[in-house]
Amino acid sequence: MLVEAEHIYKRFVNRRMKRAADACVDVSLSIGLGKTLGLVGESGCGKTTVGRILLRLIDPDSGSVLFDGKEVTGLKEKQLRPMRKRFQMIFQESSSAFNPRMKVSDALKESLRLYQSFKPTELRKRVDILLSRVNLSRGTADNFIGNLSGGELKRLDIARALSIDPEFIVADEPLALLDMSIQSQIANLLLDIQREKEISLLFISHDLRIVEMLSHTVAVMYMGRILEYARISVIRERPLHPYTRYLWNPQTAGVLAGFPEGGCAYRSRCRLYEENGFPTRCSRETPVLIEKEKGHMVACHFAL
Repeated sequence: MLVEAEHIYKRFVNRRMKRAADACVDVSLSIGLGKTLGLVGESGCGKTTVGRILLRLIDPDSGSVLFDGKEVTGLKEKQLRPMRKRFQMIFQESSSAFNPRMKVSDALKESLRLYQSFKPTELRKRVDILLSRVNLSRGTADNFIGNLSGGELKRLDIARALSIDPEFIVADEPLALLDMSIQSQIANLLLDIQREKEISLLFISHDLRIVEMLSHTVAVMYMGRILEYARISVIRERPLHPYTRYLWNPQTAGVLAGFPEGGCAYRSRCRLYEENGFPTRCSRETPVLIEKEKGHMVACHFAL
């Protein structure tokens, strides 16, 4: 495994509002070399937090992250910096990752210079190679970033991530703000790049249709917890958790009543909870992720 997370916990506290929220609760996952893990769930469930923790952009309150077998959660920034060239992030809102007044070529040159020195002619050649790899014309290099379309900006974000030849990329909702035709182009681009470079991917999305296209394994997340974890073929053919079934088919949603905190976080929407007569076990015991079948993990008291 290239990337492993073990029992990650992260709580965000707003001291001004006197509120706290658990973004990750006992999250464990792993990503093999050249493989894609699809992390799927609704907005606000903690997917982005998981991705940022894996890249050490934020630190977990507890738990550990291993990259290529090495513990990285305890490393100081000086120790971590040489490793950062091995992992990168593609942001959901690519516009926030760039200065709109900067030229495309300057943005890519800036990232190329981070870990290696190039002569001016070689630097320009590398920029042209990166633009070609993400299907942008050479003429785009002289454009200002603020003038790029949404699809061009997303390709530039991917090119920036590829500029230092990373082994692991976190793609945070990379298709969310694009129309259908551009989504397909970017999805195929990510597939081609992965095959070419054997890059490992954490693909974060709320769209199971895209996750199914790109992922080898899927982790389903709800309110900071992993509820189901299995190969995509298994999830597609036999989802066990009611929430996973809901993501595949929203018509399977159950009641939407409000319940006190504690127990299963999903029970207010769970059809199984309703069909089993609202059992007290669901309100008292938080289900843990267990292996129901070989390689198929699920956190539900009544998963079939």
